Amino acid sequence: MVRRSAVIVGVYAMIGFLAVAAAAASGWYAFRDAPPTILSVAVGGKGGNVDQLMGEVRDLVATQSKTIRLEIVHTDGSATNARLVADGKAALASVQADIMTAPTVRAVAVVAREHFQLIARRSSGIRSLRDLAGKRLALPPEGTSGNQNFFALAQHHDLPLAEIKVSAGPVNDNFAALERGEIDAIAFVRALRDPATVEVMRRLQQRGDGLFFVPVEQASAIKLVKPYVSESSISQGTYQGYPPVPEQDTPTLAIGINLVAGVKVPDAAVEELTRILFEEQLRLAFRTPLAAGIARPAQNGPSVAIHAGAKAYYDGARPFLLVRYRDEITFMISMLTIAYSGVMMLRLQIRNRRKVRVSAYNDKLIDIASRAQEADDLATLHGCRKDLNLLIQRVMKDFSEERISDQGFHVFSLSWEAVRASIAEAIGEARASGQAGKRVAA
Repeated sequence: MVRRSAVIVGVYAMIGFLAVAAAAASGWYAFRDAPPTILSVAVGGKGGNVDQLMGEVRDLVATQSKTIRLEIVHTDGSATNARLVADGKAALASVQADIMTAPTVRAVAVVAREHFQLIARRSSGIRSLRDLAGKRLALPPEGTSGNQNFFALAQHHDLPLAEIKVSAGPVNDNFAALERGEIDAIAFVRALRDPATVEVMRRLQQRGDGLFFVPVEQASAIKLVKPYVSESSISQGTYQGYPPVPEQDTPTLAIGINLVAGVKVPDAAVEELTRILFEEQLRLAFRTPLAAGIARPAQNGPSVAIHAGAKAYYDGARPFLLVRYRDEITFMISMLTIAYSGVMMLRLQIRNRRKVRVSAYNDKLIDIASRAQEADDLATLHGCRKDLNLLIQRVMKDFSEERISDQGFHVFSLSWEAVRASIAEAIGEARASGQAGKRVAA
């Protein structure tokens, strides 16, 4: 009995081990150190504010995430960035809010605000937008936000464009032309305290020809035509404290810079990036002040639809397992279900075998009882009793080895006892009948 129990325990232990092994394999599959997802981010020109910010984000992601990595891609501006994401050639990009994007582009976060800035050489005498008549003005390339916003301003203020000597080219080239005195003013859209802008202003101040920030009035009215812009101002001393540059708070327009992602970029990857942007914002701000401007995309007014991964973070619905690892969990549950089914099937097979064995013994018991009933001599009855004793020995051996259930053994024992009593009675009657015959013969 002990040996049979050990075998059964061993079988169950083996099944349990297989179940645990399946669960462990499933866990490893779900939580293994898979290679991180590489997300390319188009940021515009090298050395710009967004490039600097996303460079810091890239470095922080490398230390704070096991699942994603960022790869910076430099381009010629927001329009190109939006096109790269729409075409699937970049996973993410920084795009000015007034740039039209494709339906397959989704917003992740507002990462910065850029300001429309109109700067003139102090010696040019330009103090307002209308003073641009007869002056040389350099704009960013056609199609860029800075170029388009200037013409929107010119239309709103009814500026005499025919009298303004307008040229267009890269902003840094325009700064160089301003330093050389080849132009009188430049207009562009950049974040405040952009490193390149600060350096040019410093050099011009050292040469004794300061810069004047031309105010952009009626921003709230312009917003009616360009809903993506907002009212803002360039605070006194933003670029230099003494003497202050600008000399006083200067009204202007601001444009948000959105971090966008393709709709097919994995939700989990975008959610992880969004988490780092906001939960590590203070750490980012210590690395670059630009991080202080990181914000959730606007909920009111015209806006790009929010990416599902970013929305999951904003809504607080950040399932750790049920969604992110739903396939792995399904696999794990399936393996455990298979293991459990195997255990149940084995138990059923053992139970069925016990029933079959008891049924076979009952058939033999019935056969012995039939032979005993038909016997007409003691020799046959003794043979039936011998078979009956051998049968109970076999049954008891199977019961000790757990091949027969307690219930089956109990039922068989009752039947066996009835047959034994019947054979004993028959033997007693046969002996009595034999002795009576001997007396008669004598």
